Amino acid sequence: MEVPRQYLGVPVPDDIRRQWDSWDAATWRRSRHMATNNLFPPDQRYTVRPPAELCPRHHDAWVGYRNMDFDPVSGNRWPGHPGSPFVPVGRDLSRVAEERRCEWDEKASEQMRLIEQICLSGRSPQCDRAEQGAGGSVVE
Repeated sequence: MEVPRQYLGVPVPDDIRRQWDSWDAATWRRSRHMATNNLFPPDQRYTVRPPAELCPRHHDAWVGYRNMDFDPVSGNRWPGHPGSPFVPVGRDLSRVAEERRCEWDEKASEQMRLIEQICLSGRSPQCDRAEQGAGGSVVE
């Protein structure tokens, strides 16, 4: 993917250009939207790549959270099960839906980052490579 020289009319800093598919760059892009008074910025989690070091089980969980999207038809709050009714506060249902979409985006991103942290710590019993030591070599 070609990294743009400008994003929303602002030059992209070199350090952000080098890590365009990282959480830091996603945070920077989100801040650019907020700086233009866009209170409901587009979701940036689809622009982030999973770390190559994730074990297969955590990679699947990471992708699962990335693919969890807000359903504008049901309007359910996170985590979106039928027990979370769509109770709007106010009269602008479009704004409420956008607030809920952003809530989903933020919480899914938080879960993705948590999965990265857990897996890369080397201490997760759920890791497919739990038999490996902290240094990455197999413990015999």
